[in-house]
Parts: sequence; C-alpha cells; structure tokens
Amino acid sequence: MLKTIRKKISDIFEPVNGNSKYTKKYCSEHIGNYIVYTGTTIGIFAKVDAPDYTEPNLTFTTDGENAGTIEYIVDEGYCIGGHRTILKPIINNISLEYFKHILQPVFYKNVKNGSVPSLRFNQVADVEVEVPALDEDTLDIDKQIELAKKYNDVEIKRCKLLNDISFLKEVKISIGNENDSTFKNVPLNDMFKLKRGKIITKVDIMNNKGKYPVYSTQREIYGYISTYMQDGKFLLWNTDGLGGYIKIANGKFSYTNIVGILLPKKENYNFEKVSLGYLKCILEPIFRANRKGRMGINGKNEYTKINSTMIEDLNIQIPMPIKDNDFDLKKQEEIMRKYESINNIKKTLSESINSLLEIKVI
Repeated sequence: MLKTIRKKISDIFEPVNGNSKYTKKYCSEHIGNYIVYTGTTIGIFAKVDAPDYTEPNLTFTTDGENAGTIEYIVDEGYCIGGHRTILKPIINNISLEYFKHILQPVFYKNVKNGSVPSLRFNQVADVEVEVPALDEDTLDIDKQIELAKKYNDVEIKRCKLLNDISFLKEVKISIGNENDSTFKNVPLNDMFKLKRGKIITKVDIMNNKGKYPVYSTQREIYGYISTYMQDGKFLLWNTDGLGGYIKIANGKFSYTNIVGILLPKKENYNFEKVSLGYLKCILEPIFRANRKGRMGINGKNEYTKINSTMIEDLNIQIPMPIKDNDFDLKKQEEIMRKYESINNIKKTLSESINSLLEIKVI
C-alpha cells in the first residue's frame, strides 16, 4: 500500500521571483541563444546572451491569461522574466516532474480572477498536498519518479481525448440543403446593440432581497434582488470567466458586469419573427471560437473573455431564413431543433470522454 504524508507547499518549496529586467528593450540589446521564460506559454518571448540558470526548475506564471500555469524547464541555460516565479525545493528527495502534475490543479484553483488574473506564492503556500514517503521525515523519491512517468502517460492520452472533444465541438454539421427557404445574411451589429451589465455583489443581493433573478456567468441564477434592469426576453452572453456562452433570460431580471446583453434594434427589424433560440445556436459557437484567455487544465479552470468590442469587430453575419419578405420564424425554430439534437449528441459524447479524463494515478 502506498504510504503518503501531507505537507504544506511552503514546507516543500520557496518562491524565487523572476527578474523584471528582461524587457523587450533589454532583450533586443542582448540577443543570444538563451531563452527568456516569462508570462507567455506559447512561443518564445526572447533569447539573450547569458543564462541565469543551468539546472532544471519548476516555474509558474504569476499574471495574465496564463496565470498559474506550471512549466518544468530543463534547458541547459535559460532566464526567468518578471511574470514568472521559480519553485525552489527546500527539502530533499523531490521529483520536480511529479510535483508539476500534483501542483497544477492546486495553482489553477487558487488563481485570483479579475481584469488581470494573478497568482502569488502566498495564495498557495498553506495548501497541503499528499506526497509518497518512506516515513514521516523522508519523501519517497523513487515512488515520485514512478508516478511522474504514469502521469506523463496519462497526460498524453488526456491530450488526445481533449483534442477529440475539441474536434467534436468544432464540427460543422450541415442542416440539409433547406431548399424550401431563402436565406439572407443579416449583420449582428445591425440587429443588436451590445451592452454590459453592472456590478452586483452578493452583499447587494443580501441587502436588497427580492423576487427578480440576477444573472451572472454561472449556469444557475446568481441570486434574487428587489429591483430589475430589463423586462422581456433577451440573449445574455458571458463576457468574462466562461467567455462566450449564451443564455436566454425571460421576464424581469438584472445582470452583472461580467455578462452582456444583446438589445434588439427594433427600429431596424421585426423581432416578432425572430427566434432567440435560433440565434443562440448560431452565435454561441462563434462567440466561443473567438474568446481569449486561459482554457485551464483538462478543459477546466477556464478563464476566458469576449467583450462587446471583440464581438462587434467580428462583423458577424447571421443567416436568417426569409419568407414573404420577412423573417421565417417557423423555419428558424425547425433549424433550431435540429441544432439542439446535434448538440445533445455532442454533449453526450463529450461527457463520455470527460469521464475518462477523471482517471487518477495511484
């Protein structure tokens, strides 16, 4: 049976902050062969003429959309920039590769989200992790190495499964030829005005309890308050957090500052002949495909955003079925039902794959 002990992260590692001197200007004046690792986890920030480190190190990104992302760096020579921190072991018998795997979910979970997501060592310092050990004072390095190899094997399989999930989500399935309908591309920017919500905290809700729902990025209702911002049926989209997901709100409600609303320009179009369910099916995949930010480990711990400016700049064209010189509501709802059937199939397949992603290494 595997023997383990629990230790605080601060009892295993101490933080060593990167050097903020590695700016674009500095790097352009000291071009060389040694990689500078900084906040970005895609591509190379720069290469300079002298290394700061020659030994392997575990590091994590401290801020930006990749905050909390851990990397195990094994280059023979490299530098660490100001948006990254090194995890320096302060005890013996440590496998950095093993700790990369067990710390990553902890670090993502403790990222402080905001306009600029961030993570500092003190946010995870007191978190306890379970580590293989020979006794209360000695960690089991051999077992760590063995488990690290298993983690790596599982990670390869997980990446393949996640690619399969991404493929399923991106598959464009034709809804038939729709020979009985004429379609017209209508600019989203002509149909809707995009507006962000306002800050509504849990304290605001507690102090103003009522019957009107408040929507935020959660799937469920954020809370109920005594006042409302809108009355009617509208499309809301997540601007931050799980960027791009759309929900339909109906009745009297409010919405927070991390949610946006699509306000119909009724002076331009006949919205009595518009199905919001159809528009959700068309727009949500586009919004999600154009979100920016951190997707997180195994597709979880996502922090992405898509604001109104980003959407407006896409110049989205909505294919609207037309009949008798007006929008064909019946055809929209027919197509919507087909989309929903397809999406339910994709959801079932994704959930089956996600169950495989929960495999634990022991």
